[in-house]
Amino acid sequence: MNIKALSVNRDIDLALFSRYLYQSSVLHRINEVGAEQEIWVNSELDKQKIQSLYGAFSRGEFELQDNGIRSERASIAAQLAKILKQAAASPFILTLILANVICFPITLGIETGNQSQWLAEFTLLSFNVMNNQIYHADLAYTLDTHQYWRLITPMLLHFGWLHIVFNLLWVWEIGRRIEQLNGSLVVFLLTLTTSVTANLMQYWMEGASLFGGMSGVVYGFLGFGLCISRLAPSIDLGLPKAIYGVMLGFLILGFTGVIDLLGLGNLANGAHLGGLLAGMVCAIPVALSAKIRAKR
Repeated sequence: MNIKALSVNRDIDLALFSRYLYQSSVLHRINEVGAEQEIWVNSELDKQKIQSLYGAFSRGEFELQDNGIRSERASIAAQLAKILKQAAASPFILTLILANVICFPITLGIETGNQSQWLAEFTLLSFNVMNNQIYHADLAYTLDTHQYWRLITPMLLHFGWLHIVFNLLWVWEIGRRIEQLNGSLVVFLLTLTTSVTANLMQYWMEGASLFGGMSGVVYGFLGFGLCISRLAPSIDLGLPKAIYGVMLGFLILGFTGVIDLLGLGNLANGAHLGGLLAGMVCAIPVALSAKIRAKR
């Protein structure tokens, strides 16, 4: 199959359309290339058929002969196969998500004053609780005693189910795209860099406090994707522009204090800003590398 008939965004699920094509006796192959999915065929006639059928498919003007329970099971199986394929192509992001899930119990009970013995080992600064007051060490002590893991581990702490679910959904949605397009090493280094920068920026802006979560890294992924889309469109993540607008708007809103006044929790605004800036910086060498490869 050597004729490209159609190219669509990778977010579009082509499983049903593929079945529709086979039902219409159109042999084809679907490849994922960057942020796009490409449908390839053997002849110009099939190319014209696919373009016509996709128009009908997009408008919902089609009918599958294989319907009912069998069709539903096939659709579920196709979705499961797609998820497994994405997971296999994103081993680091999958490991990162599992690590966060495993560490989630560390913060359970903190709202009632019960701290896990592990909590003080994962925060940026070690602390002691005396007379219901938390006393933190300072950053200089942390570095002088070589507790360097603390620069990273706050990203594994989440305070509530909503906190962890919201963050990990974004980690999966954006992180897997970065890993699939740039490799596990790039997303690994990006995660470390944005995590350290986010934690230090939060400390610099807010001082000693209990904070954690993957949101700083998520903003790092967003900053990376935003710069890549401008500097190297060939490896664009394929995220809708509206997502960048909403997340940046949420960042700005956090600095106004409105969210805190509404009682929706204290946001780690410094971590968000630090992660965003670090992600943008990390995108520069990756974009330059992509341009060099393209020239070759």
